[in-house]
Amino acid sequence: MKLAQRQANRGRWQAEVEAWRASGRTLTEWARSRGLSRDALEYWKRRIPARRSGQGRAPLTLIPVRPQRPAAVDATPIELVDARRPALRIRLVAGFDAAALSRLLDVLESRC
Repeated sequence: MKLAQRQANRGRWQAEVEAWRASGRTLTEWARSRGLSRDALEYWKRRIPARRSGQGRAPLTLIPVRPQRPAAVDATPIELVDARRPALRIRLVAGFDAAALSRLLDVLESRC
């Protein structure tokens, strides 16, 4: 294919791709309605970049964000009591080590 023919072909497909992008329709719907090969339109869609001139897109809006402090953690301790042995109490404060508690419960269960 000669250069002039390739340029004309590219121009035709560029017009199709741009019209499809502006239509808001799916690629398949557009190709079918225009009697085009869906695969060819997909190929040219990848080859022809979308224009950056704001075509069909709202301008970027920046929204100021103010970081907030995390919500206060409830510092009320949790107390675990075995009904069979009320003297055995485990008191947990905020920020307790869950892995250490798990190991402690394993030891206590193995002794029961």
